[in-house]
Amino acid sequence: MFKASNTATRLASFSFAVMMVTAISGSMLMKFDSVATSASMAQSTQARTVAALDTVTVVGCRI
Repeated sequence: MFKASNTATRLASFSFAVMMVTAISGSMLMKFDSVATSASMAQSTQARTVAALDTVTVVGCRI
C-alpha cells in the first residue's frame, strides 16, 4: 500500500512540476510577444532627423 501511495505522490508531483513549467514558459512567451509588438509599433513611427552626419572613409594598409 505504501508503494502505491509513493508512486501516486511522485506522479502528482511530476504532473504539477510540468504544469508549472508550462505556465511560466507560456506567460514569458506571451510577455515577450507583447513587448515585440509594442516595439515594432513604436519603430513604425518615423523619428525626425536631428543631425545629418558626413560619411567617413578609413583607408589603411593591410598587414
